[in-house]
Amino acid sequence: MSKIDFQEFAAEAARNPLGQIARYKEKNRRLMGFLCSYVPEELVYAAGFIPLRLLGRATQISLADKHLQAYCCSQVRAFMEDYLQNEYKDLEGVLFAQTCDTMQSFYDIFKKNFPDMFSFNFNFPCKVSGDAAFKYARAELARVRAELEKFAGNPIGRDELNNAVRVYNRNRDLLDRLYMAHAANPDKIPSVTLLHAVMASMFMDKKDINKLLEEFVNQFGANGGPAAGRKKLMLVGSVNVNEDVYNAADEYGAMIVDDDICTGRRYFDGKVEAPNDEALLRRYFDRAHCPAKHRDLTSRGRYLTELAKKSQADGVVFLYLKFCDPHAFDYPYMKDMLDKAGIRSLHMEIEQSSAPSGQTRTKLQAFIETL
Repeated sequence: MSKIDFQEFAAEAARNPLGQIARYKEKNRRLMGFLCSYVPEELVYAAGFIPLRLLGRATQISLADKHLQAYCCSQVRAFMEDYLQNEYKDLEGVLFAQTCDTMQSFYDIFKKNFPDMFSFNFNFPCKVSGDAAFKYARAELARVRAELEKFAGNPIGRDELNNAVRVYNRNRDLLDRLYMAHAANPDKIPSVTLLHAVMASMFMDKKDINKLLEEFVNQFGANGGPAAGRKKLMLVGSVNVNEDVYNAADEYGAMIVDDDICTGRRYFDGKVEAPNDEALLRRYFDRAHCPAKHRDLTSRGRYLTELAKKSQADGVVFLYLKFCDPHAFDYPYMKDMLDKAGIRSLHMEIEQSSAPSGQTRTKLQAFIETL
């Protein structure tokens, strides 16, 4: 059997999630979609499902316009379009998590339009600090566990949860190693491989992707810091399926050295320290949080500034989906904090449901030249 080229495999998996769904369905695996990284994947996995992160892929919106206004974010509209086009017919259900107002409203719209499908909303608190918030989150997680066990037809045992925690923590370790290997070897590992690897991890059984990812990163051993000779960029934003930003950065003599995005480091940041519900929640409270959550008024700004310094980033690119209010609200003060730290930044607005634009590449090229 010929050795699998990980970079080609990850690219194919990232670009074709429906292909992964079809392959698992042929093996009679149970599949559960989810829409946010605050969904407790380990519980879903321990219940006997493969959790699959759903990212709207539709580039032409027609059916979704009957249910969602044009000023809703393109991620939600594209996902609704995919579902109305019956793209996800092989999934047994969809799990949501409380994040922004648009996603919360979308859950209500989804339940109304797909009443026969299992769907559940994890009302994760907006505040990720303090005993009261943690107590509330524990009660909510108990509801998620009960609904999953009822729908799966079996209890979630400690052994099953222990296995899920082990598999998921391994994936997080390997993705972190990949980021370090890329930083030290940008000529051998292009920036877009980071995006492909994270997205492939979202669309596959973690056990399957872990084997291939481990073989790949083991080629690079223990690496040092970022390689010299390229300008280093850090991406900040929500979800992103646009490969063009990564490819353009490499093409113009730079590299994506790190990120804080839902389809990047924020997805795999932190580890679950024990096979129990409290440890699952503790990871969500301790990890890098998105702008829909908060510890205090400037916690995200402090985190991003420190991450940029740690990764030795020359510049930060805010890659925001159009009409994404939480990120838009955060941007002014975070830009100010980066400015005070002497770190240049660029703001770019994208649409999930549109093809890469020449304007995006031109803005990125000009920004890299200023660095």
